Amino acid sequence: MVALVAQDCYEAVIIGLGSRGQRTWFESLRTSSKISVSAVCDSNAAILDGFASRYPETPVYSSLERLLEHHRPDFAIVCVPNKYHIHVIQHLEAARVPCLKEKPIAGTVEEFLHLCSLKTKIGVTFQRRWQPRYKHFSQLLADIGRPLSVRATIVGHYDPPKDGWRVRHNVGTFILMSPQDDLGVHMLDVLVWLFGRPSSVFAHCLGDGQPSGRDRESHILMTWEKSELIGHLYVSEVALEKDEGLIVRGARGSLHLKGEEIILYDLGGRQTLRMSFQSSKQDVIVSMCQEFGDYISGKEHTYSTSISQVESTFFTTEAINSSFASHAAEKVAQILRDGHENGRKNGPKIGYQNSYQKGHQNGHKNGSENGIQHSHGNGYPNSASDNLDKKRNRSNTTKSNSHSEPHAIINNGVSAKLSPQVNTAPAAVWVTTKVDNSWHHRVAESVQISLARMGLKYIDLLLMHWPSPVDPDDTKKALPNWDFTMTWQDMQNEVQAGRVRAIGVSNFGIRNLRKLMSHPLCTTIPAVNQLELLAKPNWIPNYYRCPELNLHPYCPSTRLVTFCREYGIHCIAYSPLAFGLPKLHDHPVLADICTRTGKTVQQVL
Repeated sequence: MVALVAQDCYEAVIIGLGSRGQRTWFESLRTSSKISVSAVCDSNAAILDGFASRYPETPVYSSLERLLEHHRPDFAIVCVPNKYHIHVIQHLEAARVPCLKEKPIAGTVEEFLHLCSLKTKIGVTFQRRWQPRYKHFSQLLADIGRPLSVRATIVGHYDPPKDGWRVRHNVGTFILMSPQDDLGVHMLDVLVWLFGRPSSVFAHCLGDGQPSGRDRESHILMTWEKSELIGHLYVSEVALEKDEGLIVRGARGSLHLKGEEIILYDLGGRQTLRMSFQSSKQDVIVSMCQEFGDYISGKEHTYSTSISQVESTFFTTEAINSSFASHAAEKVAQILRDGHENGRKNGPKIGYQNSYQKGHQNGHKNGSENGIQHSHGNGYPNSASDNLDKKRNRSNTTKSNSHSEPHAIINNGVSAKLSPQVNTAPAAVWVTTKVDNSWHHRVAESVQISLARMGLKYIDLLLMHWPSPVDPDDTKKALPNWDFTMTWQDMQNEVQAGRVRAIGVSNFGIRNLRKLMSHPLCTTIPAVNQLELLAKPNWIPNYYRCPELNLHPYCPSTRLVTFCREYGIHCIAYSPLAFGLPKLHDHPVLADICTRTGKTVQQVL
């Protein structure tokens, strides 16, 4: 689309026919005289067949490439799961098609910066900015003078099915370390839209009373230092009744929004204005799309929820998620303008306080010709034998060992609290931790909790403990609708966000390594493969029939080690001294080697 002239009716396509794509977008637009849905696309054949039987007049496509071969829409509405957003948007950019994308804004800081750098125009679907009640509320704020405090509420009673996406992806009342849609971000965006980016946030969430439970209720305190405004956001999916509202107290009165009604009070508590609204979802959706069409055509120079206009919402959400994990107040990151953004100069460059550096990933420059990157962390040992770096102590923890993380075991066997040491000399300690089997679908949450408990800014090396995601409520069962390649994608996001320097695997054989590295969305080669020694004395006779997962004289894993070396993957032995195998320590061949070399058994092993 080279140029688009402002017009009465814009042509759109819908990418993704899940519940939101069909019920919200297609149903709202299919009878509109201002927005025409010319085609839809989804990779699920059953969904396409069902849609085609109900709406035979609308063309359906199983691939975006085929759709773009036959249609040149004014813009696309992207409703696919968030992990596919970038892939879809890049295809649309290549075809010069702007897009309105569903929430969340982005899954990581790097992803957000990438979206901002694209030349095509992008909007995010925060619908409340177009609802008449919120538009009028924003216009009436001037009547109460300088805002002093704000209280926002969005609650209801939601009991999603056990196999629903919110439960599978551990999504509750807020974006609790999960790149998915949620409840709280809707009202958070309203607050940021009305009052600007907060200076700091303090957030706390409550679950179901179980360690693995989702958050069901969240409380967020916010401060705006320059305007001296304070705020509170309350979000719940277990409230007895549905409620949505805003109360702003100002120097000359207060303004209340409760449901569809706005009430204005003076300082004495006298009601001076009362307004009620009745608006349909269809009107809001059409208005949002109409204004986006005017924006991409050049009729309007700005769009309320363009990717640049929602950066404050994004970084406030990032700070809230950090506060959930740290249980402390967190500053909201600021943006320095530089470069290009959606076809204009002055795109955002983040001044974010973590290890993320533009143009680099895992301490190395980005990119290889085949699109696969090595996850070699900054300062990581050059060989597997360099297990104890003389320059750096090592801490190796696992997410399930939550109580031991604050006092990690350093290689000299002394328990030391990491926080003071790391805060003064980050390079003095190397920290490795793992994503446990029951946390595969909660990687970001696992990392945030580990960082908070150890008082760290980043983790040097994050390992996937086993390629075996299990149900946290019953660890004897596999986690439904989940695969370890999905876990790896979430681990890649942690590197991009700067919370992790390098990522690797543990207990992976050649078959699973091939599966991981051949997946189109797994673009980072593991830095290491830690091979656990599954050894007990009574297992010794069976060692020649062991799988690949050992670095041990009885089973040296030659093929696996060779495979890993070919791909630059370091092999690390979990138990290189063969703990639990006294017969090996007394083996005559080993004793002869020790005599000839003058080395101890441990040195030879």
